[in-house]
Amino acid sequence: MYPSLLARHLTVVALAFAGLSAFATEIPYDYHVPLTPENVAIGCFPAKKKPSIVVPSGAIVKIEGGGGVRRGSAGAIPTAADIDGWLKENNIATTVETCPALAETLAALKDAKRAPGIVAGHMLSGPVYVEGAEPGDMLEIRILDVSPRIPFGTVSGMPGRGGIPDVVPRPFSHVVPIDLKRNAGIFDHNVEVPLAPFMGVMATVPADSEGEYRGSSPPGNFGGNLDCKALTAGSTLYLPVFQKGALFYTGDSHGAQGDGEVTVSAIETANSCTLQFILHKGKTIKMPRAENATHYITFGLDPDLNKAMHQAIIETIDFLKEKQGYDFFDAYALSSIGIDFHVTQVVDGTQGIHGMIPKRLFINDTNTYWYRPN
Repeated sequence: MYPSLLARHLTVVALAFAGLSAFATEIPYDYHVPLTPENVAIGCFPAKKKPSIVVPSGAIVKIEGGGGVRRGSAGAIPTAADIDGWLKENNIATTVETCPALAETLAALKDAKRAPGIVAGHMLSGPVYVEGAEPGDMLEIRILDVSPRIPFGTVSGMPGRGGIPDVVPRPFSHVVPIDLKRNAGIFDHNVEVPLAPFMGVMATVPADSEGEYRGSSPPGNFGGNLDCKALTAGSTLYLPVFQKGALFYTGDSHGAQGDGEVTVSAIETANSCTLQFILHKGKTIKMPRAENATHYITFGLDPDLNKAMHQAIIETIDFLKEKQGYDFFDAYALSSIGIDFHVTQVVDGTQGIHGMIPKRLFINDTNTYWYRPN
């Protein structure tokens, strides 16, 4: 880690240890990726796109995400007047002119270069090129902050999609105003959903075998559209590296989500995220892993939810073998009595299970994790 980055890192840790609110204090950063058409990819992870930024290991990067702009019929890009009209109809006190994130999102939708055959999908920011990263390495992404950029989100569904595709009678959308002072999404006058912002998509560019324009909807061993609600500020995601520079993308901003994401959406909004990238040379992992102050997290991904569960159990057993030196039987036994397996999402084609391994199980471990909430 470079000396200046180390000093900045220590400052960030001090802020985290102080338990400062993500909405009250901006985390210091070394680099900035604004939301511009040049920094955006739509619906895929372009392997040959020019990096938005090149950073050394240890760098802290603030990345602006887009969202909140609803497409018109047949996927048409709306005008600013269309968006302003929709905002007024839904009693949202902002406009494209007064909300930079909406203006940037609209510009990116209009002018971002599209991959062949892909006209819609997640709006992704990146890639971030990490110096020295090569296939077979591991990229650690410390999630220092995730904050909404617009004062609302939406949750929606339609026939043929989501966890109960045969039951939904018509398309629907529910507007959720975001109140940062109350740290809540206002579902209605009786119900508030606590905000827990996170990025639904965080990925390194996958292996060449997945093609130059791998779609962003199904997650994979490179991460991607994990839609894991545990990946909020204070957590860490570990991803395998398949390309030189790792080529990290993020997008799919969420304000809050339940495990399962059953309608096919969370509180879909626009976030800024501040991330620290730490390269681990020669450390190879097969699947994404994660960690927060209280748990280690493993993942299973497959179009068949039963197979995703199978993979999550195997990944958990492998983790326990590495961490504790257990044999198969001890690791499997502990998985059954001390570890929870959650349905991450059932809506992305490739479905997800994540194993939540409590750190309190390991009574002789010293807490060296970088983030400790109050």
